[in-house]
Amino acid sequence: MAERYAFILSDRTGITAETLGHSLLSQFPTISFKTLALPFVDTHDKAADAVRQINETAAQAGARPLVFATIIDDEIRCLLASSEGVFFDLFDAFLGPLERELGMASAHSVGRSHGVVDVAKYTSRISAVNYSIRTDDGVNVVEYERAAVIIVGVSRTGKTPTSLYLALRFGTFVANYPLTEEELERGRLPGQVLKFRAKLFGLTIDPERLHQIRNERISGGRYAELRQCQYEVAAAEAMFRRDRIPYLDTGAMSIEEIATTILHRANLRRDLL
Repeated sequence: MAERYAFILSDRTGITAETLGHSLLSQFPTISFKTLALPFVDTHDKAADAVRQINETAAQAGARPLVFATIIDDEIRCLLASSEGVFFDLFDAFLGPLERELGMASAHSVGRSHGVVDVAKYTSRISAVNYSIRTDDGVNVVEYERAAVIIVGVSRTGKTPTSLYLALRFGTFVANYPLTEEELERGRLPGQVLKFRAKLFGLTIDPERLHQIRNERISGGRYAELRQCQYEVAAAEAMFRRDRIPYLDTGAMSIEEIATTILHRANLRRDLL
């Protein structure tokens, strides 16, 4: 597999540059990319050091590194663009056309996309995260009335990380409930959970994949046995079908994909906060 170096540069956290940069690089699966993130490149000295690293890498690798940047300061951006890397200015590609279409100059403020621009929205997002923590793994069922969605499934299907991602990324109030052995044998959720059927969304997974995940966490024992995984998945899916609970196979999906699919299928608002 071919190999190429890529730098992610930003004058703040680099979250925007990393997200877009990795999305672009993922379209070239036959190349192995080695990425180095350099956040908070907000002075000439830091920019000069970044240029030094890029140039050294270019000399050692024998190929120009790819450089993805979100830099507001014009002088710092020009200094970085003078490196031996192939420079991709992610802001410049979009801000110019946006300014022309909207008939105004952009704010040119560092870190606006991930700073606390709207205090009310930020507070709402933190409240959602706190809620997901309080109601994680079946705790505080009494608070389910406030949930926008309640994720249910057997252990290790991605309930907790999906709940926290939805809370942190979209400010969605998400609870999650683990299916116990007793409930799987009975084939029914407890009444205090089932009464929120309209909010329930199930997660399932291929038994072989579940067996692998559980073995990595707790090797050996009945919990990780393939036969136990097969039983739990089959029982959970039967329960979902019986109670008309929509569900999703998470085996080949990232947490981001699981979360956005839930938002779409549950017809929930998808507001980036």
